[in-house]
Amino acid sequence: MYKLNIKPKSKIIDTTPSLYGLFFEDINRAGDGGLYAELLRNRAFDDGIIPEGCSYDKNNKLITSPTGWTSSFDCFEEEGIAAWTCINGAKAERIKNDTLNVNRKRALQLQLNGGAILNDGFKGVPVKEGESYKFFMFAKSNSLVKVSVMLTSSDGKKIYTKQDLEISGDYKKYECQLLSSATDFDGRLAIYSESSEKIILGFTSLFPAETFMGRENGLRKELAQRLLDLKPAFLRFPGGCIVEGFSKETAYRFKDSIGPVWERKPHWLLWSYMTTNGLGFHEYLQFCEDANIDAMYVFNCGMTCQGRCPDYFDENLIEEFFQDAVDAIEYATAPADSFWGKKRAENGHPEPFTVLKYLEIGNENWGDEYFKRYEKFYTRLKKLYPDFIYISTDHSERVGLKTEFVDEHFYSDPIFFAANTKLYDDLDPSGINIYCGEYASTIGCKEGTLYGALGEAAFLTGIERNQNKVRMTSYAPLFKNVDYVSWEPDMIIFNNHENYVIPSYYMLKMFAENRGEYVCECNVITDSDRRLESGHFTDEQGNIFEGQCFTKVYENAANLHIKFWDRGTLGEDQNHYDLIIENGNSKIVHFNGWSQEVICKEKSYNLPSGKIKVEIQAKEDWFKICINEKEIYNHTLGSIPHISAVSTVDTKTNELITKIVNFSENKIDLNLETDVLIEQEAQLTVLSGSSYSEKNTFEKPENVKSVNQKLMIGKDNTISILPRSVNVLRQKM
Repeated sequence: MYKLNIKPKSKIIDTTPSLYGLFFEDINRAGDGGLYAELLRNRAFDDGIIPEGCSYDKNNKLITSPTGWTSSFDCFEEEGIAAWTCINGAKAERIKNDTLNVNRKRALQLQLNGGAILNDGFKGVPVKEGESYKFFMFAKSNSLVKVSVMLTSSDGKKIYTKQDLEISGDYKKYECQLLSSATDFDGRLAIYSESSEKIILGFTSLFPAETFMGRENGLRKELAQRLLDLKPAFLRFPGGCIVEGFSKETAYRFKDSIGPVWERKPHWLLWSYMTTNGLGFHEYLQFCEDANIDAMYVFNCGMTCQGRCPDYFDENLIEEFFQDAVDAIEYATAPADSFWGKKRAENGHPEPFTVLKYLEIGNENWGDEYFKRYEKFYTRLKKLYPDFIYISTDHSERVGLKTEFVDEHFYSDPIFFAANTKLYDDLDPSGINIYCGEYASTIGCKEGTLYGALGEAAFLTGIERNQNKVRMTSYAPLFKNVDYVSWEPDMIIFNNHENYVIPSYYMLKMFAENRGEYVCECNVITDSDRRLESGHFTDEQGNIFEGQCFTKVYENAANLHIKFWDRGTLGEDQNHYDLIIENGNSKIVHFNGWSQEVICKEKSYNLPSGKIKVEIQAKEDWFKICINEKEIYNHTLGSIPHISAVSTVDTKTNELITKIVNFSENKIDLNLETDVLIEQEAQLTVLSGSSYSEKNTFEKPENVKSVNQKLMIGKDNTISILPRSVNVLRQKM
């Protein structure tokens, strides 16, 4: 039997306006060539410079950080000039001296000799017939040199537009507007000259004339609009792991991302490419202001990424990063006659930004090293800026440190999400607030499938039911350039001229557009599926034991860490359950992707001395663990409900809003019982597909999308819920 018993008159909690937001990180080249509308790659000739402190392995094209973390590095400057190609006798050489300014480590010296140099952008420079593009460069020459700036075909033979410039003397800014006579998504920016005199380029840039809100140094319109259509409450930026970096030198610094773009330092990201920082602190705040949403700034607290051979900074460097955080806050909020206010005014915004609301201290940092740094930052920042809302990346309240929010991240399979709709039911609403800052169905859903959206939607019904505790959420990552993939899935997929969104986008749009003013009582009666698991056992030494039973004798063991239902997958695809006994405590944890699901809460337990016999039985959804024949765990996993739901009331329109997720593969007749009279005619928005694996592509961008329809509900108050579907039902009361 399937039934919802809904009581619109029984108010549980108010809805939280901040529940649905955005998280942007420059991953998958989401910035340059993506949301940031720059069309030229390697515009300042920085690509290929080995990050300071790192070594380079030419044979394997890898860089190694000072602490030993390795990353791919496929554009070493001695092996070519990334994105730039000479044709028809032109010559180019990257030089270290005579650069534009102290932050430009390279310049490009040219002798064009009747030829040209082409920039291929981000897998092509996309141009459209009748559209304009703004080009500028800083260049110098000891002679008067006439050059032609052109938009061309990939081989430079077809010319779509041309503007002539004369270069002479020291560095100057040269600008022109280019109107394309053709459409070519694999175009090139070309610089041509008959002269053989030397020219030095210090910086180049090409933008579409039309950007989001018409901003200079602006955003790609259609991608920015995708964000606005989600009706977000806030934007978390700039990361993510790029905030931490993998070395002192690659950690994010606010000061590198403001000012004229040709004066900004580039930033080698741990996602294995260089960012120009053209999309910087100012641009993030400007987008928030334009979109009328709050800003959440994430900053480094004195350590690199703990998952990449971490470096814990000394006191002097910690203080440097603390000051960088203070300076960023001052830049955003100080009056125009202050030091940082003047800087902001020089960059086009005299009045303080009023959008900055949240400050997150670190990203995905944890443990004692984090808590020491967190306390240093929080205590002083809270005293200086008491009105901001502060966010910790670990449960600092558990070690006696104050915070307003804790940021929890979940990257798992859809079953994890569907089985954890009650994750926050027992959380004390008077305690710490939760921000679910990064989440996505990842395992088995790398291409962004309906299956992933269903799991996430079920999970979000639980969060909506507990939005007095979980007050903010944001999906991650937002963007993927299909030609530069570091992480999957991602919500918005793009190339240099088109984009589509995955089913999770439509699901989130449905949820964000249908909020209501309060959550009312909604009791769900549903069948469920058992959560069946399988896999082998793995002991501390990595030895594998097949079957459903594990027995091993240990001698004077201080700790135990044994995996069961281990699928043998690693990293982002790992899936195993772990018995962990250490430091006088025992617990069972499910490691699913990058998430940790506590199956059996931590309890006091000390291993006996001498010989101990460990026995584990693990079959389907049940396990039992005995030590020296004494049972310490006997547990059956929670089931996966077919139907998950939450109801809210829109007092402005006098409508009952019910979000219903059918995670099963069966059509379900769902009975709706309410304690008020409901009109029979309703509005239903449905996201569904013929299989869990349904997805969108460039060829079929709307294969899986939400559909609106009118619905007449019969006198029996029963509606048919499609298999594998997310539903939003609006009913007039």
